[in-house]
Amino acid sequence: MIDGKTKILGVFGNPVEHTKSPAIHNALLKDCGINAVYLPFPAEKQGLKDAIAGFRAMGFAGANVTIPFKEQVIPLLDHVSPVSKATGSVNTLYWELDKLCGTSTDGLGALRNLEAAGISIKGKNIAMLGSGGAAKALAYAFLEEAGAASLKIYTIEPELWNLELKNLSLHDFNDAKENIDLLVNATPLGMHPNIDQSPVDKSVLKSDMAVFDIVYNPLKTKLLKEAEEAGCKTISGIGMLIYQGLESFKLWFPNSNPNPELVFEVLNAG
Repeated sequence: MIDGKTKILGVFGNPVEHTKSPAIHNALLKDCGINAVYLPFPAEKQGLKDAIAGFRAMGFAGANVTIPFKEQVIPLLDHVSPVSKATGSVNTLYWELDKLCGTSTDGLGALRNLEAAGISIKGKNIAMLGSGGAAKALAYAFLEEAGAASLKIYTIEPELWNLELKNLSLHDFNDAKENIDLLVNATPLGMHPNIDQSPVDKSVLKSDMAVFDIVYNPLKTKLLKEAEEAGCKTISGIGMLIYQGLESFKLWFPNSNPNPELVFEVLNAG
């Protein structure tokens, strides 16, 4: 039921046609008895400033931010969390009184997903592919919150981060002979519709490593299929999507108790 008191939430990105966030959050809103609706908002790169101004003016209750705006949105906010300051990335907008705040729940969502799969980060050697907002949030979580032994970042185009991490290219990774406990794909390679892409050559996949792909559409990417064939333990990105979404929801509605099982049901039904 939509009425004059219905609050509005949404996701800003481009593209957003593929996003499952509206299905997730609208189900949680209904289950929690909250009078609000969550919608996708495709924004043009040059129009982000106007979009956030509209968010403020129309009194949105909160929002998610996805590709390509996770970094671009930061100068438009009143406050950002320590993780967002460290990584230069925001995926959730929320209010603290009259201050529009930003944080990233990607890293925490990834940790919850890996924990649910029985994988501990503490003391592990991690190789991560990608240099975008999600990759930076995961890097912060792995090193600052979960106690990884080492983390190397392999990027499509090496660039400086405001984290002091080693940046290498994907070509370098394909030539790497180092001991890796966990390989993380934080690039969009393999995402629908480019399902025949993989960020690495299957020859580098070893049976003693776990492989985590944050892409969730398709649920089983080419990388994960080849990792399974190599005998690796594999983890898809659907759990990260769920857990980071729950953390966002709790920022918007601090007194709520969102049910993760409901989200799994919604996604399985869709």
